[in-house]
Amino acid sequence: MKKLLIPCLCAALLLSALAGCGEAGTQATLEPLPGVSASAAPESPAAEYDWDALRETYGDDTVVLTVNGDEVRWDEFFYWFHTDYDRYFSGRSLDESIDGETTVGEYLAMNAASYCVQYHVLAQLEEEKGIELTAEDEEIIAEAQRSDIEEQIGEDGTLEDLYEYLDTIYITPELYDFMTRTMTLYPRMFIVLYGEEGAKLSDEETLETAERYGFMTVKHILFGTVDENGESLSEGEKEAQKNLAQDSLNELLAVPEAEREALFDELMEKYSTDPGLEAYPEGYCFAPGTMVTEFESAASALSPGGISSVVESANGYHILLRKSLTPEDSVLLSGLTEPVTLRYAAAEILLNELYTGAVADAEVAYTEDFAEGSGWLERLTA
Repeated sequence: MKKLLIPCLCAALLLSALAGCGEAGTQATLEPLPGVSASAAPESPAAEYDWDALRETYGDDTVVLTVNGDEVRWDEFFYWFHTDYDRYFSGRSLDESIDGETTVGEYLAMNAASYCVQYHVLAQLEEEKGIELTAEDEEIIAEAQRSDIEEQIGEDGTLEDLYEYLDTIYITPELYDFMTRTMTLYPRMFIVLYGEEGAKLSDEETLETAERYGFMTVKHILFGTVDENGESLSEGEKEAQKNLAQDSLNELLAVPEAEREALFDELMEKYSTDPGLEAYPEGYCFAPGTMVTEFESAASALSPGGISSVVESANGYHILLRKSLTPEDSVLLSGLTEPVTLRYAAAEILLNELYTGAVADAEVAYTEDFAEGSGWLERLTA
């Protein structure tokens, strides 16, 4: 099964969390507040904190908040708080304002809570749907542990060695296991609910979801105006390509509509300079915001079966033919190197809707010691 994408903060794979950076699948990111640059230089002298002492401000078992009744303890909350500080705000004072209203500490606290909420909601959703680890999943977890040990400790490292290392970055064994299990169950939930590659999703559900998100499938003939090295052609060569595009369009419009796609394919094979033609001979299936503006605008103005006028973009001159969507259309999702079917993409969308909806509906309550106005952050930074 292809790697699932989770466009939300809690999608951090544990390996990337351990490394503190790098690519290991979709990774958690800190979304700056409007007008705030998390990497900006400190406004005040560099701050130094004894993070071991800060962690001990509260006991690991101290409950910070609950998510639909599930307790989030200090050890989990503090891990995210410290990780984002170390990754994005290192050297800055927790008391420093980053937007005139919110301090670094307040900002990190909001993000730490967000990470915790999303992990716990995901775990609750998996339990609600009866998702359990299979033998295959157990092996995935074991392999992840082996990989973590090798990367962080070395080939001769043990799980105990890894736990000792994790403690230095404030991950308890319980948190490590919780995060690993939760993220391993996510793709299992996809298979249980929607089948391998989304096979359980009906044609009707697939197309309804795709149309709701504005997916389009479009063939195009590209009369390129840049060479294989990305250099612009001469003005004379560009003009020749433009004339060839117009002549081809005229030829298409001169035949009966029933014959146009066959002729379009012939001209596409003969003239198109699109490097993606071999991989996508039946056209590109995409959602809004994926293609260059001129291409996308022209495509959205067409009905299935319609042919565009000559469209100019930075890549050259295009003639577009919009097609009707089918569940097996090839889609290249961000983060994947190989195309997936529209059915698979629709299943991912539906699972993400299910999950993000559960996050939005989650009942989050801070305990008295961490409620607004309790002064917990001030005690932490005192």
